Amino acid sequence: MIDCERLRADAPALAALPPDAPERVAAWAHASGCDGCARALREAERLQALVTAWEPPALAPGALERASQAILAELRREARRRMTASIAAVCASMVVIVGMARDASRSTLDWAWAAVLGALALVLAAAARRRAPLALTAAVLAAVTAAMATGRPGPLAVDVGVRCLTMEIASAAMVVGAVWLAIRGGTTSPARAAVAAAAAAGALAGDAALQVTCAARDAIPHLLAFHVGGVLLAVVGASLLWGRRGRSFARGASPST
Repeated sequence: MIDCERLRADAPALAALPPDAPERVAAWAHASGCDGCARALREAERLQALVTAWEPPALAPGALERASQAILAELRREARRRMTASIAAVCASMVVIVGMARDASRSTLDWAWAAVLGALALVLAAAARRRAPLALTAAVLAAVTAAMATGRPGPLAVDVGVRCLTMEIASAAMVVGAVWLAIRGGTTSPARAAVAAAAAAGALAGDAALQVTCAARDAIPHLLAFHVGGVLLAVVGASLLWGRRGRSFARGASPST
């Protein structure tokens, strides 16, 4: 025996079946003696007829191509904004750190290393989106190379090291924050590797400024522990924090702003 309530709920699906389908034939056989079911089946068939007869309007010539070009143009604009913001933040972080220094180095060698690391930080900031693994590797290697080339046996200088570490993390945060602000509300979101690479570029910019402002800039234990360590910590921290943000967003939580 057919359940009227179930039949009326299934009326749209029954109307989509071929006329000779056993389920549809049985439903109409029942509806011949049930006005409510007959009305539901007729309404479902009228709706099905409208859906079948409807044809979507044809797209204007070139509409898909124009839409594709508009999307690509927006993606390029966001990429340019991201790169410009990264470069500007790298420059700003170096200027701020050097400007805050009470006694900057007068050594030509220190300034030369600062210039090299700063220039590399700018290049890596620009390449962070497309060449994230390369940028990460280059930032760490550059920090290690500068430490080995300029350092000599000396104290760890933990008190100075805490300040250096803070400067590099703050510099990394400036670059990552600038990237986020540049594309906030846009159509793209930075990948985890790209964020880590931007943090590496920012930390390397901090390391560049510390080449002429750090009081223990000639002690290799200090340089490896805090200058190189700052780059590594910035990379790991940015990766973990951005990964947590992505997991929260996937669970439906609002991303932190």
